[in-house]
Amino acid sequence: MVAVKYLAGLSVGSPLETGETRTVDVTAEALDKSTAYEGDEVTYTATVKDNTAASLPATFVADLELDGEKVITGQVFDVAVYESATGLLTLTFTVPATLGAHTVKLVWAEQLI
Repeated sequence: MVAVKYLAGLSVGSPLETGETRTVDVTAEALDKSTAYEGDEVTYTATVKDNTAASLPATFVADLELDGEKVITGQVFDVAVYESATGLLTLTFTVPATLGAHTVKLVWAEQLI
């Protein structure tokens, strides 16, 4: 039996569009109070943009945590809390029953928007 020779070539191809991956940058985090008690309202502010300095979409979702305890869950970055022109996020939460020094952080999951 004689071997068959196949010449080099390429197919016509099939289109594939790829997405872009960005990270979230949180800067200028601040609280309107340095001391608070259970039941007090505290306002957290931060500038939140992506790594290209673009504002996040209004459908972006994050939680606000006080040492890992969620004080705001599933906050959508709509116009009520997020200024897309500046990236300023403003969230007000009620202090839970806890004593001591704590850290308030913004936490988000991976999102495809």
